[in-house]
Amino acid sequence: CELGHWRGPTVVIAPAVKACGWSSLVFPSWMPALPASAAARIVCVVGDNDKTISPSGVERMCRTNKIANFEVARGGDHRMNNYLLGKTKKGGKRDGGKLEELVHRALALPG
Repeated sequence: CELGHWRGPTVVIAPAVKACGWSSLVFPSWMPALPASAAARIVCVVGDNDKTISPSGVERMCRTNKIANFEVARGGDHRMNNYLLGKTKKGGKRDGGKLEELVHRALALPG
């Protein structure tokens, strides 16, 4: 997206723009500059309980690049399995995930 090679619908999950804790000593912060045509087709989500990537850093990246489809997943950690795929029930089946909804939202964006 950043170089403008891909402009299609995109779901970005916990983008590594600003690390938290000890990770921040190894992974420097950065701020991508996305073309407006790419930013318009992005759905970005980060968990409010992410201890690896800073949710506020992701929000700032979305605001800077005018990514309007930004969502903070309540209770979501860095892996976001329960949020995206749903909670595991007996028999190994999952229930209530949001991944399909996020993909459909990205596909519906104009562009």
